[in-house]
Amino acid sequence: MANEAGTEVARSKGAPTHMELVIRALASQWQSMLTMALMFTVTILISIWIQPYHDRPESRAFGDAGTTKAGWLAIEFLAILVFTAIILWLAKKKLDWIIKWGVLFILWIALSFALVPIASFMMDAEEQPFAFRDEPGAGEMLWVSDEANSFIVDNGTHLLMFSDVGGLETGTVGWAGATPVWEHEIPNEGNESHTRRIVPGPDVFTYCDESKWMRLDANDGSLIANGTDPCEISFSSAGLDWMIYSQDILYMDDPSRSYQANHNMVWMMPDNFDGREFLLGRTLTDDSMLLVAERWAGVIELEDEQHDQGFGDVDVTVLWEFSPETDVRFTAATFGHSPWSGINWFDAEDTDRLLIIGSDSGKLNGFTWNGSGMENEEHMAFNEREAFDGPIRGVMLADDWRDGQPNLWVVDGDRMRMFSGSWMVEELTVGAPAGEGVVGLSLHTVLNEAWAEVGYEDGVVIFAESEGWHSGVAHTPATEPAYIFVDESGYLIGFLNWSWIVAIVLSVVLMVLLTLYPEWYVVNTVGILTGAGVITILGVSFVPTLILFFMVAAAVYDAYAVYRSKHMLDLADTMIGLKLPILLVAPQGKGYSFLEEGADVMSAADDGGPGMEAGAVPMKPLPQAESKSGDALFMGLGDVIFPGMLVISALTFLPEGAGWFGMSLALTTSVGTLIGGLVGYFVLMTYVAMGRPQAGLPLLNGGSILGYLVAGVILAGSGALSFGISLF
Repeated sequence: MANEAGTEVARSKGAPTHMELVIRALASQWQSMLTMALMFTVTILISIWIQPYHDRPESRAFGDAGTTKAGWLAIEFLAILVFTAIILWLAKKKLDWIIKWGVLFILWIALSFALVPIASFMMDAEEQPFAFRDEPGAGEMLWVSDEANSFIVDNGTHLLMFSDVGGLETGTVGWAGATPVWEHEIPNEGNESHTRRIVPGPDVFTYCDESKWMRLDANDGSLIANGTDPCEISFSSAGLDWMIYSQDILYMDDPSRSYQANHNMVWMMPDNFDGREFLLGRTLTDDSMLLVAERWAGVIELEDEQHDQGFGDVDVTVLWEFSPETDVRFTAATFGHSPWSGINWFDAEDTDRLLIIGSDSGKLNGFTWNGSGMENEEHMAFNEREAFDGPIRGVMLADDWRDGQPNLWVVDGDRMRMFSGSWMVEELTVGAPAGEGVVGLSLHTVLNEAWAEVGYEDGVVIFAESEGWHSGVAHTPATEPAYIFVDESGYLIGFLNWSWIVAIVLSVVLMVLLTLYPEWYVVNTVGILTGAGVITILGVSFVPTLILFFMVAAAVYDAYAVYRSKHMLDLADTMIGLKLPILLVAPQGKGYSFLEEGADVMSAADDGGPGMEAGAVPMKPLPQAESKSGDALFMGLGDVIFPGMLVISALTFLPEGAGWFGMSLALTTSVGTLIGGLVGYFVLMTYVAMGRPQAGLPLLNGGSILGYLVAGVILAGSGALSFGISLF
């Protein structure tokens, strides 16, 4: 009772409760806290804005293959620790000039990550640099060259061979406007219902339409040999003609052999092979043949010696084979020069040829022919995340620049995408003509008048499907260019256009201004843009599950560095003293100047004060709601970067699906993560306002993680956490 009476007396005299003290403290500092919350949100929103620009393999720190590798994330965390140790050692040795210029250089790079896409979005043309148009061409594309600049069409009465259509008018050219190199009449009309296929061989083409076959000279289309054998596939090798009929029966049609009638030249193809599902065939050597069907791909040996067993008793010798997973079918295939060979295609021999097979599941598989065998192509790791929607309707290896290095073109669903260079940079994404069936692709080049002096050309893509023909011009340069650098194969990626120039100039101006006049608004501008760039690059580099582990580890480290070792306070003092924008500054009044800020603001704070990467330095709590123009709130960029990383990672890697309020699943989860981070920020500011500064990451990361789990797990279930994590 005494305690209760005492409490009543205290309240009757107007003593404020704890909640009233908190509210009063928050009211006294609401301007700086609201400003900081606004900067926190704007930084992450900018990163969301520029995320599409960086959502491609070359922007990821360790490529597409590294997005699920925990080992790379551990190296990233170790690099942060090493960087911190180096800065502290240099500060101890009074080598501030090395710290300043080294950090400024790093900040300039990070600043470019944000300014380049912003300039591109604001200045580059919004319309797609590629548009398909219907063409009057009729017929079915039966074959595309390995360099994809030639193709053969069957129009029902003739085989028409088209080669490069260079010299025609840019933007109006279609295959129908070109003159065929040669044409060959198809005898015995009336087989339109039969499936027709052409397989190339050394200097020849072999045609088969289930009722007859022809071997034609590749140069002029003249007839070399023909026959009326039933066949689904026909091909030639070393002057011999081979047939596949009745789905899986391989035989050699050699009239000179007297034992042909005894079926001693018949072999059985593998069980999964069906000639009616044929996709691609290439002669590799005189005694080996590459064949791809919907459920089987392989290299078979062509035996020119007869066997001594009966019909159907001998299986073909398989030198290499690859089959899709159960209930998956191959839908498209291409065979051409490998972008990773290091040799221009016009200087290369028959080695280092690349086989790419697409499936209805949206996955690409790559294999390299080294002259004697097939090997898995390790560079296909850019597809490990299986980013294609599927089904893969068409694939093509074609050299759009004529520099000897082919590009990979992929039609998946309703998009056509072009990947370039040894890094497989995605340089073009456009809408493909509607449809679901497999398509044929061929690339031709015409001189672009705008670039005539330097000889640049436009690529004219010929797009054939069952519904008709389409063509389109891939203009040079394309919008949304990739970074400007030359990879190991010598391929120049991107173009130096005006958006790039503006971004580079602006980043240099900001760095100069930061060096000469580092006032709080300059520091904040650079800090927000730098933070957005870092958030985006790291967010697109690792899947959410790895980011969650990263955030937990960073929160634990931050608490240790702030409460125990306190070395983070020394690091923050060093950065503040050098006026470097690795923090955000929220003034309480108009009279505040960051230029007058001392170099010991962190270490002068109460014990347990926050650090450079995670925490906030508070103003002293005020008993009344009054402003003090000399006060400011500081927050390390790490407080924004870590929650922002999870936001961008969710936006990048979560599966497709519907979310809430008309947003996608990924965007809804990203917004939920951001809201969770803001809740953590509010809790943090409550402590700060009461003069009890905290390490920021435990609260900010905790709130963001909670927001991600609530939204992500509800919407995506286990898909929000299951990404096939491995060490390396």
